[in-house]
Amino acid sequence: MRLKWIGLVLATVGLLAVPVLKAAEDAAVKVDAIKVDVDKDVARLLKSAGALTVARKSPYGGGIDSLYLGFGADGKAVVGVALRKTKTYAETIAIVAVSPAAEGFVIKAAEIPDIGTFHGKSQTMAQDALKDITGRSLKDSKEARGLVDAVSGATKYYKAIYVSYSLMASKVIDELSALPDWPREALE
Repeated sequence: MRLKWIGLVLATVGLLAVPVLKAAEDAAVKVDAIKVDVDKDVARLLKSAGALTVARKSPYGGGIDSLYLGFGADGKAVVGVALRKTKTYAETIAIVAVSPAAEGFVIKAAEIPDIGTFHGKSQTMAQDALKDITGRSLKDSKEARGLVDAVSGATKYYKAIYVSYSLMASKVIDELSALPDWPREALE
């Protein structure tokens, strides 16, 4: 009787493991697909700011997966791009591009590459948050950290978007100000 019970338990565990393993495999494929798209998105953002060379630190740390600095023909920094995995309505990748400006810095882009997979109100709210963040002028990294203060009454997901972009913009501004001696390479 005991052997039948053990056999039944092992068979049940085996049957349950197949869908779990399949779901994990599907998630890994989705993350890989996002990664490929993210590489294209980062290159697009760097190029649109006039970057010809790029310096990158990956992994960056402090909650940021990668941070890129783009440099123009004159060798000056023209943009910084950061990305991180974040949990808004779903596990996703957040990307921000920040450029130096006359009075500090400006957020040139705030993007979620797979925003099309969000549904209904979730997608609309995320798009609205990204529109609100894009174009913001900031005098320094301290002001960038204050982006989240503007959404005190928002849902936890809406707030998560602002927290992610606040953190990333702040770190990009710090690096654009410090100009670390990271190895540079031509932008493809």
